[in-house]
Amino acid sequence: MQQLKLVILIAVVLFIVRCSPSEKRESLPAPLTKEDLKFSVTQQTNKDNVVYLKSFTSNAIPSWTYEGGFSTREYDTLVFPFSGEYVIKYGASSGGGFVAGDSVKIKVSKTDLSTITDPEWEWLTNGQNGKTWVLDMDFPIGWYGLDYGKPSGDNWSWHPDYAGNSWTMTKRDYGSMYFDLNNGKNYTRVLLDAGGNATTCTGKFDIDLKNKLVKLTGCEMLYGGDYYKNSSNWSTLRIIDMSATSMTLAVIRDKPNPGDGICYIGFRFKPQ
Repeated sequence: MQQLKLVILIAVVLFIVRCSPSEKRESLPAPLTKEDLKFSVTQQTNKDNVVYLKSFTSNAIPSWTYEGGFSTREYDTLVFPFSGEYVIKYGASSGGGFVAGDSVKIKVSKTDLSTITDPEWEWLTNGQNGKTWVLDMDFPIGWYGLDYGKPSGDNWSWHPDYAGNSWTMTKRDYGSMYFDLNNGKNYTRVLLDAGGNATTCTGKFDIDLKNKLVKLTGCEMLYGGDYYKNSSNWSTLRIIDMSATSMTLAVIRDKPNPGDGICYIGFRFKPQ
């Protein structure tokens, strides 16, 4: 019995030694230092809108941040359509944690809209010339399921004509939205109250075609009727449909009235 107890005691001691915290700490990779970070940022000759990112840091995941996005690719290509100065920040993550590196400032000499090729940009903005949109009071508002456009799920819609559904909002001028690509993704909203008093705000916009979104910063979307209280976000807009002559942008009704459910509220616009 004493021999059995001794064997068990030795086994327990060996287990504790093998699993000691100090042993685990010694097995972790050494953390990176700023001096370990190796990377390059270069611009294409004769077309400095195109920027090449290269990470040479061994055994690490790169992290690039820049105006309009981020990347974790070892090699990546960025396109900046508009002239100006931009800052690209580099860092890397390894088993020892994240280390921030230096920032690189680049200068883009001229605007080149040929890098923006999807037609939605032209439909929305008319390029550098700009485009003004107002509510289409023949069909100003509709409601859509959260899975609208998908083959199954909460996929439904109701976007009625105003003539038979004037209860949806008072028929009047609610203001306008203006978009242009004049050396930036520029956005201006003019909101008119019932007395015709105007409130103007300016900001920026972006289009996320992969997720069918228009994103506004600094200024919210134009709307009509008494629906502002029903949504908590009027800056991230779902594209229900868009063409050169019509578009429907929607917010999520996440604060519905009693008896209503969560869905999209879509507002239809036409060029002024």
